[in-house]
Amino acid sequence: MGGGSYIYDRAYARSVNYQSQSREQIFSNRSIDPLMVIKGKIRESCDSEEHPNSYPIIIGLDVTGSMGQVPENLIKDAFPEIMKTIQEKGVEHAQICFLGIGDHYSDEAPIQVGQFETSDELTEKWLKAIYIEGGGGGNNGESYLLAWYFAAFHTKIDSFEKRGIKGTLITIGDEPCHRCIEKNVVKDLFGNGEGDAVASELLKEARKKWDVYHITIKDWAEERYGSASKWDSLIGGDHLAVSESMESDEIGKILSAIIVSAYKKATKNALSSNAFGIDPSNKHQL
Repeated sequence: MGGGSYIYDRAYARSVNYQSQSREQIFSNRSIDPLMVIKGKIRESCDSEEHPNSYPIIIGLDVTGSMGQVPENLIKDAFPEIMKTIQEKGVEHAQICFLGIGDHYSDEAPIQVGQFETSDELTEKWLKAIYIEGGGGGNNGESYLLAWYFAAFHTKIDSFEKRGIKGTLITIGDEPCHRCIEKNVVKDLFGNGEGDAVASELLKEARKKWDVYHITIKDWAEERYGSASKWDSLIGGDHLAVSESMESDEIGKILSAIIVSAYKKATKNALSSNAFGIDPSNKHQL
């Protein structure tokens, strides 16, 4: 996947048209799109003649409770600006994969996975395909670690496998991360796995080929569950907490800044490693 180009003017014109539509009109799916079921599948971010230096980006959106505001903000306003900014700052061959994330204890669709895409039409297609379930279990957490399982075990990315450049994985939500995925759930959602998948171990696995970040939205749920401090403990400096009352364009600026910074860091690290003859798939040699 990942063909075509992201044309800002086209994307911006569509975002203006979305302003008059409700969230329910834009995100019209009322159950998971069968094409976003990841069980038994791999998502690929591949180099091509058109995009010889592909750079994979996963954006995982909490679609429980009030968090539907974030995908709505992206499609109505922020996402065209994100793509314009990162292109201007050197991320020329970005391939975006959107995820919908819920609660595997209570939701019908706790993980929804699009394809890695470059063109404005196709990235938007997968964003709109997300089922805004609006669930969640009121159980002190959501299943953000499903994004890490997907990234670790169900992706093939040429940026890392060919050039040693890690992709960027960003999740956004307001609650803490559940501690584990039970083995029966792993099998049901992904079709593989032999035991329980623990959050801290999944994070380590995902970080082998992804720079992993989380953005906490500081709303009533964050305050109730102490989400921000729990995320600080889990992923350290790769966590950012932002106010629920931020201006509508702020989430786009934050995402852009993370992506550009991660891209520059990953590129620099890959060049440094390869200068010493390090196999990018075997970084433990360092």
